[in-house]
Amino acid sequence: MTDTTNDAQREYWSGRSARGWITYEAEQDAVLAPVAEAVLARAGLLPGERVLDIGCGTGALSVSAARVVGARGHVLACDISEPFLARAAERLAAHPHAVTLAADAATVDWPEPGFDAAISRFGVMFFADPPAAFANISRALLPGGRIVFAAWASAARNPFWSLPARISAERLGHPPKTPPDTPGPMGLADLDLAVERLRAGGLQQVTGEEIEVTLTHPEGAGGLAALLARVGPASRTLNHFNADEGDRRAVTEAITEAFGAWESPAGLALPARINLLTAVRD
Repeated sequence: MTDTTNDAQREYWSGRSARGWITYEAEQDAVLAPVAEAVLARAGLLPGERVLDIGCGTGALSVSAARVVGARGHVLACDISEPFLARAAERLAAHPHAVTLAADAATVDWPEPGFDAAISRFGVMFFADPPAAFANISRALLPGGRIVFAAWASAARNPFWSLPARISAERLGHPPKTPPDTPGPMGLADLDLAVERLRAGGLQQVTGEEIEVTLTHPEGAGGLAALLARVGPASRTLNHFNADEGDRRAVTEAITEAFGAWESPAGLALPARINLLTAVRD
């Protein structure tokens, strides 16, 4: 694709989708906490380092990074969505060494290059031209600076995605299909292709590993099902077909039953597969 402006993504993440994410921020962050932990563990951030968070959303990963690097360090939280950044700025207010930047990471002329690391929790799957975007992100890094990004592995390997999508489609029909390997949640699901795209962006020592994390929800299977009917794979179908509350309730109940396969008296333990991508700027 030749369009690197990501205007469609800016519009998408600045409207209804942004409002949904912000409304259910606490739940989303709790569910995805193991992903953030995996990114931070692999990045190995140190006190005093300068860190760039790509596609920071409402700032969960940025806050964690700010705590690690401390007051001698610096965090720049970058996103294409103004609503997300407004919320991220609120969360980062307690960390004066962390600031936000409204920008398209694929094309921005970085105002303050020289970062030790670039990290992301599910913020890098939406670029229209991934190699160009990764090349531009590398320009923000110091020579030898490292990248650690998390992206979803195949939906087929993630009941978090596949079951809600199937259940909602069985009731309402299939929304328009997104071609594989294009901007979207599964944009870097093909691990070999994701590695190739980082290399095409000029990065070195590129590695890709599919790892398993365990997703939970404070309210178990029913809580996660209700969340995904509002934000996520089921919500896309429900919104596309203008589903009423009866449809939403039926879909939520069916997802709850399906997720029950991974629920025990100790709570929900839903396995998920993510691609953990690492690289270094030459």
